[in-house]
Formats: sequence, C-alpha cells, structure tokens
Amino acid sequence: MIDESLISQVVSLSPEDRLQLIGVVWETLTPEDLPVTDSERALLDARLADMESEPNDQSPWPEAKARLERLLH
Repeated sequence: MIDESLISQVVSLSPEDRLQLIGVVWETLTPEDLPVTDSERALLDARLADMESEPNDQSPWPEAKARLERLLH
C-alpha cells in the first residue's frame, strides 16, 4: 500500500512534474515486472508482423491522433 503522505505529495505536483515522475517510475520497471498474457503476446506479435509486412500502411502518431480527435468532435 502506498503511504497517503506520498500520494498527497504527488497530487500537489504540477501535471508536467507528475508526468515526469511517471516516466521516472516507469524506467525502474523491468520486463519481468510487466506481465503479458499469451493472448496479448500473440496480438502484439501479429501487429508487429503486419507492420513489418505492410510498412506503407502505417500512420505516424500525429496523423493518427488528428483522426481520433476529429472522431471525438
């Protein structure tokens, strides 16, 4: 369980500092800390294979993000 005083400190940070903290904490994790089920691994492998076999069928993140934002508005 995370100490409430630590949570209070985190909540008091600016959004930018909280995002930086997330990155710092993320970097402390190893692959063994991030369990992936067999079905998730199969899905990731299939998507990677699709990306490698059809490299021109991919969209850069800014384009994909813009399409998603248009769908929301």
